[in-house]
Amino acid sequence: MIRIFAFITLRSLKNRLMSRLRRLKEPRYLVSAIAGLAYLWFMSFRYIVRGAAVGNRSIVMAGIGIDMASVVILVLMIGAWALPGDKGGLEFSEAEIQFLFPAPISRRQLLLYKIIRMQVPVLISSAIIALINFRRSNFLGFWLAFAVLSIYFLMTALGRARLRVAGIGFIPRLVAVVIVLAALSWFFTVQFESSGLSAALRDMRPSDAAGAISKVDAPFHRYAPAMLLFIPRLFAVAAFPAGFAQLLAHGAGVIALGTLFFFVATRLNVSFEEASIAASQTRMERSQRLRDRRAGRWVAFKRMPAPFTLQPRFGPAVAIFWKNLTAALRISAAWILLIATPFVVLAAKSIASTQPFFSAGTATLALFMCAVIPLIAPDIFRQDLRFDLTHIELLKSYPISGERLVAAEMAAPLLIVAALELVLLTLTAVVLNLAGPMRSLSFFASPNFIVVALLFAIPICGAQLLIRNAVAVFFPAWAVRSKEDVRGFVATGQRLLVLAGNLIVLAVLLLPAAILFLPAQWMAHRYFGGSSLVLALATTPSAALLIFEIYFGIQLVGAQFDRLDAANDFDKL
Repeated sequence: MIRIFAFITLRSLKNRLMSRLRRLKEPRYLVSAIAGLAYLWFMSFRYIVRGAAVGNRSIVMAGIGIDMASVVILVLMIGAWALPGDKGGLEFSEAEIQFLFPAPISRRQLLLYKIIRMQVPVLISSAIIALINFRRSNFLGFWLAFAVLSIYFLMTALGRARLRVAGIGFIPRLVAVVIVLAALSWFFTVQFESSGLSAALRDMRPSDAAGAISKVDAPFHRYAPAMLLFIPRLFAVAAFPAGFAQLLAHGAGVIALGTLFFFVATRLNVSFEEASIAASQTRMERSQRLRDRRAGRWVAFKRMPAPFTLQPRFGPAVAIFWKNLTAALRISAAWILLIATPFVVLAAKSIASTQPFFSAGTATLALFMCAVIPLIAPDIFRQDLRFDLTHIELLKSYPISGERLVAAEMAAPLLIVAALELVLLTLTAVVLNLAGPMRSLSFFASPNFIVVALLFAIPICGAQLLIRNAVAVFFPAWAVRSKEDVRGFVATGQRLLVLAGNLIVLAVLLLPAAILFLPAQWMAHRYFGGSSLVLALATTPSAALLIFEIYFGIQLVGAQFDRLDAANDFDKL
């Protein structure tokens, strides 16, 4: 059976890799893959090559590092018994349930199949961690440690189900684990205090870092802590061996533990087939909810009323705006509350407080969100062409031009994003003006800044939304999600390319307005003493130019939308 299970696992891996490689025939996936690989190279792998050329400069996982890793592993092994899942279900795919559960194989063989299938992600994770983060570590040691820990967690899942059958539910297990962890904390505290560590570190010279590390490491090697950390230390040393001999010795111990965990799991006599079917169904429903949320079909507040009543005399543009605004409020109202509520509470406390430091912190956080919202909010409120292009046949049937359609699609998210931006700017101004004079933030409380920020807030948000909708219309394959979600470095490359393109186009849009704004601001300060009224009048042409650019962009996107062919441009999405 091991040979058959290994064949199924390897063939599934091969088919998955081949499907990913065949997908690279499409330019969007090929360019994304190149961008993702370039990102991985510049962020991680080039340091590996440089480290191999000049010598190993990774962190030294010896001594105190091994001890700390052992403590973490011990906490994870104990804490696994406090997890809420106690039905004993193991996640299988629909095909595995259909073919393996009725097959003439035992539960032990099913567990063995599950363990073999788990080795593929374990091997990939071990390779990535060994290459990127811990270059001194051994890939084989990482794989052994992670593989046996996965067997242990499988055993604990079945053990929790067995305890549930015996009448020990989640609350008793949680209490027992908390008591055990508290006892361990007290035990290690006593060991450190009895070893005289505090006095030794107090008398230690700052330049003697090696001596301080050895002093901290010494209590872990006393008899009682060493016995308590014996099993976790096997995993830690196997993952970070000092040499090949140490890898063989501790690796053999880890393999022996894995064999013991497997036989204990098979002896627990837990009927996991029905629970596995339920767990797999729950996983599929969770994945479907995630896909629905990304596609805009998941509604958080189904009973939220519409913001206004749609009248028969309203045209299709108002109907599209009404539909998107209602959908945004019902789908993303939680995001609106999450962003706005903390700042309203902080602003109220800042107004009531007499401490300038608290008011300065609130104002700084609000200013940071003002700068970030135009970048992240268009991705949160996606109720525009990015969702509606999947129903392009319906959009094409509306008696409305492409230009008006694009403007109507952008109106609802622009209203929400601009409202959030204006609320945060207003709160910042109120908090800073009521907090008294603060030299470091006085500029952001001045009327000049408030006037300029309010004039540019809505056009910048509109420019961001225009860029997002333009990508959806000019490159629909990049904006509309396919039936099978892209993962891995290809998805990373897609996000990086979209982000880079967004920043470049936004810079091009803002450059003419900035060229017009800077001389006007200089003249307002030079000849009119920085008057707020004059500054507003001088800033208006720059804001008007940015609005004209947005209007011209809407015309271009609308013309491209009129040229889209629903049959040919969207047949593969």
